[in-house]
Amino acid sequence: MSSIGSIALLVGLSVAASTSPPAGRWDFGTEESTSLTSHGDVQRDQAGPRPPEFPDFAKDNKAVRLDGNGAYLSIEDPGSNSQFDFTGGDAITLEAWIKLDGLRNGSPMYVIGKGRTGTPNFSSDNQNWSLRVVGAGGIAKLSFLFATAPGHGDAHWHRWTSKDGFPVASGWHHIAVTYRFGDPR
Repeated sequence: MSSIGSIALLVGLSVAASTSPPAGRWDFGTEESTSLTSHGDVQRDQAGPRPPEFPDFAKDNKAVRLDGNGAYLSIEDPGSNSQFDFTGGDAITLEAWIKLDGLRNGSPMYVIGKGRTGTPNFSSDNQNWSLRVVGAGGIAKLSFLFATAPGHGDAHWHRWTSKDGFPVASGWHHIAVTYRFGDPR
């Protein structure tokens, strides 16, 4: 069984990454300003990264634990062209602190994503972006997925997976990816 042991998230949308406020931030220490809905076995008030190993965090830093069997948190979609919708020219930065208990080879585990919830009101491929981890021989590799406007076949899906990673079940790790939609690099 694979599970993301605990997680803390920050999502950023910006034209100039250093000056724009984040589109969303979830610290899990207190009730969030954005209403989060739990699905499956989501355990709140878990120990997050803490000092002395992580001195920038509070000594009582909290996280959530997801059981890996379909557990997730969701927020209501604010609608078209919201702060969570990205298109050509928009920059996105996704970062999280994660602690993995296990990860199956070749099987991506979502850390955060927009869309693809299986909700009957939306198509099955309504995903805009996601930050994931993918297992490869006991190593967790970072994976970024995003979609452009659908064309012919599967050409609107774009995936990037890091060459390097970190060992599964080795404590807390900070992961991050930044991308400007439309930039082929």
